[in-house]
Amino acid sequence: MAERDLVSIIIPVYNLQDYLERCIRSIQGQSYENLEIILVDDGSTDGSLALCQKEAERDARIRVIHKENGGVASARNAGMDVMTGQWLLLIDGDDYIHPNMVRDLLTAVQEEKAQAAVCGFSRVFADGTPPEVHSLERQSEKGARSDLLVVDGEKRELLTGSWWKVSDSGAVSWSGTLHEFSETMLLPLYRNLMLRTQSNKLYSVPLIRQHHLAYPEGYSINEDIWLCVRYLTFCRRIACIPGSYLYYWQNDAGGSQISRYHPEGVESCFLLLSAVKRFLKAADSSGPVRREMDNEMLFHICGFAGHIYYRTLASRRECYESICELADRKELRYLLMKMKPKGMKNRAAAFLLGNHMCSLYHGMCLALYRKQRRLYRKGLKKEKQGVRFPQAESGNLRAGSRKENENRDEKKGIADLIKKEAKKKRMSISNKKAEQRSDEILVSVSCITFNHEAYIARALDSFLMQKTNFKYEILVYDDASTDRTQEIIREYERKYPDIIKPYYQTENQYSQGKYNVEGFFNYPRAKGKYIAMCDGDDYWTDEKKLQLQVDYMEKHPECAMCLHAARIETQERAIQSLKIRPYKKNRLISAEEVIDKPSNYPTASLLFRTEYTRDLQDYYYVSPVGDIPIQIHMAAKGTVYYMDRKMSVYQQGVSVSWSALMKQGNYKQNLIDHHNAMKVMYRGFSRETHGKYDKAIQRACRRMDFLTLINVKEYREALAPGYRSFYRELDLRTRFFIRFELMAPGLYRALRKLVFGKDRC
Repeated sequence: MAERDLVSIIIPVYNLQDYLERCIRSIQGQSYENLEIILVDDGSTDGSLALCQKEAERDARIRVIHKENGGVASARNAGMDVMTGQWLLLIDGDDYIHPNMVRDLLTAVQEEKAQAAVCGFSRVFADGTPPEVHSLERQSEKGARSDLLVVDGEKRELLTGSWWKVSDSGAVSWSGTLHEFSETMLLPLYRNLMLRTQSNKLYSVPLIRQHHLAYPEGYSINEDIWLCVRYLTFCRRIACIPGSYLYYWQNDAGGSQISRYHPEGVESCFLLLSAVKRFLKAADSSGPVRREMDNEMLFHICGFAGHIYYRTLASRRECYESICELADRKELRYLLMKMKPKGMKNRAAAFLLGNHMCSLYHGMCLALYRKQRRLYRKGLKKEKQGVRFPQAESGNLRAGSRKENENRDEKKGIADLIKKEAKKKRMSISNKKAEQRSDEILVSVSCITFNHEAYIARALDSFLMQKTNFKYEILVYDDASTDRTQEIIREYERKYPDIIKPYYQTENQYSQGKYNVEGFFNYPRAKGKYIAMCDGDDYWTDEKKLQLQVDYMEKHPECAMCLHAARIETQERAIQSLKIRPYKKNRLISAEEVIDKPSNYPTASLLFRTEYTRDLQDYYYVSPVGDIPIQIHMAAKGTVYYMDRKMSVYQQGVSVSWSALMKQGNYKQNLIDHHNAMKVMYRGFSRETHGKYDKAIQRACRRMDFLTLINVKEYREALAPGYRSFYRELDLRTRFFIRFELMAPGLYRALRKLVFGKDRC
């Protein structure tokens, strides 16, 4: 065994002082000792952090990270950001492991030249219930090969034609290519739960880095299965070993994840569905395997729908509307179209949802979950009487005395008003000081560029032409361009050393998963009171742009962000409107409108307060784009103002732009993946704002589904009743061409060929 291989073990910790020491001792007692143990304290309120620090003093292999509470996904991501090993294990702080777990998993990947190794686990119950084993076992010990047996609790299944391999060193394992794993192991491991946890697998750190894999934050369920499936998609070879090595602690014999309240549960199922589809495609899985996984996914989605929609205190009307939205989901309709349902529940669900018989499905769910709903109502009454009811503590199930809530809200409203007035006074004083000290920089222009040789000079010139009564700086960040972009920036830097302040990156950060480089490299060094955004391929057209926006912001200290209209410039002839004009007049925009908007806001139009960039949360940094999270972040901080004046240009069709990158490869899948990532971002924002804008967030997510259908020209689905409100918000020109292409596709293509040429058809 290569002792030089360092294995990183990440343990998320949140209020686990009663169990953590047992977990750490099991890791310290490993027969393989070249370990890096990373304890990530996720804002514990008990003695967990002190225990972590105490253990780190005793063992040099232990490293402690302390962060504000953000959930287990963010804790694991924090550990993965700093790990230095070649291999990775993810262990929960209340679990513990077999002394030979690291050694045997590492032996399997090394001898089989695999990128992942999987072992079994046992559920261990606090009340003394016999452990529930989920593993792969050997049927016999005769010869060098023996049959492979799947153990799922008390159920045992023989995989005919599959054998264990015994190596020269005596190690026993099964190994195969991604396709062989899909055909042989995927379904048994999924059904016996070995695929549904991350703690029983050894991961390759270089593979994680190469594909920028991280947990989707904002999800408290299915996030571990999602990561497992996404990781395995990129493996060339996968190994499995017999036996149970992970001891999965259960505080009570009857507890289960799905029985707890997870408002994002249904959405997490669709996130997982997308990952499974990509895995099956990468593995070139056979038809039977695909059909079986389709059934598993349908069962998963419907199971969560029942729990999330009906095992709450939501009204019957709300439950029914949720079911209607579920039936309209494009991913579900596609799944129902492709699958052959197995089992009574799946067949009933497929028939009712597939035929949009939502009323019948709703009635069936009300009957199935009537007892649970009654228990929740009973729990609410107990809580009003001062009796704690555990199930009512999560999400929408929190309930209390209405009078107490009203008093608390009143006090909170008065406190908020006092804080707001104090903030206004502070900002007023700050404004006066800014006027007295005119030598200070008032605006920092943030410009991000990569391979913009043909555009960057025009952008810089548009910044320099601004006529203002204040000073401003231009922060140019180049993400390791490979053309002459950096050379051009250096020329401007020599001419305007007091204004242009570049940052020349030596290694491209976008390719490493740092999508929002403004937040990493420009916002922290901004000296101005305000930040104005403009990408290196866009530019400003009005010399008064900055002055007009700053004047408004200075007069309205409650305003967090100001934006304006823009033109679209493209080298190709285009059907769509060549302007971005979200509204028809100057106006204030509510936070809900900023979150769910029919028209995107031009990035080059945004100007916002620098102070609000100092507390950007995780949802901003994990977002695949930077403009939308900064917009909703500002909308939650104060008012937003729109100027109906075209003062910038959005350059369309640039080869390195986000829209161009999306069209490389499978455009439809790229859009789906992007929108799924954006939904993760929105849910992170929801958590930070305590659900205040959830209705707008849900509608924004639905709008993204609609826009995906429009962009991939699946117009009939886009015109379904569930999307009509979004369709009506499109401008008349766009609606005309959609109808034209839908009703007369041949004539439409012929006219496009005539107008745009063969290449655009």
